[in-house]
Amino acid sequence: MSARMAAAMLAALMSIAAPGGSAIAQTAAPSVAQAELPIAVVDVQGIMRAAKAAKAIHDQIETRRSAYQEEVAAEERRLRVAEQDLSQQRAVLAPDAYQQKVREFQTKVAEVQRQVQMRKRELDETFARAMNEVRKSLVAVVAEIAEQRGIKLVLFKSQIVIAEKSLDVSDETLQRLNERLPTVKVELPALK
Repeated sequence: MSARMAAAMLAALMSIAAPGGSAIAQTAAPSVAQAELPIAVVDVQGIMRAAKAAKAIHDQIETRRSAYQEEVAAEERRLRVAEQDLSQQRAVLAPDAYQQKVREFQTKVAEVQRQVQMRKRELDETFARAMNEVRKSLVAVVAEIAEQRGIKLVLFKSQIVIAEKSLDVSDETLQRLNERLPTVKVELPALK
């Protein structure tokens, strides 16, 4: 049964049951088709993937990550050479002297591992800060659209099972976000 038909039947029933029924029938609640819902749906995840600024952030982070990987690879090569030198010295060094060199080597390896972890954490934190700028702008754009259209409720598309396509404001949101924030300059940690 359509919403209009259900509303008409409800109005007819109410007019029979109540005195002065014609007045009640006219003030019955409008059907969903008669009154536009002040609701919008936004695909936040899709926008965060497609936004120009987010792509620029990813590119900057990946460029720095590649530079870090090159530095780590060079450091690994140096450590392998040092390890080979150490194994060759085993036959000529006294056991105590050899053990001292092994401890020094292990300290170097541990330091390289700490630096790798620190750089990874710095990159992750830098990425999160930069993406937070994009999220803030996204929220501002959605709020602007909601205010302009009289939207009272905005839902994440990922939380919706079925929604009428006309409620989705994702394309307009992405377009405005790209205009407002085409790129974000990422404050990257310095190279070694």
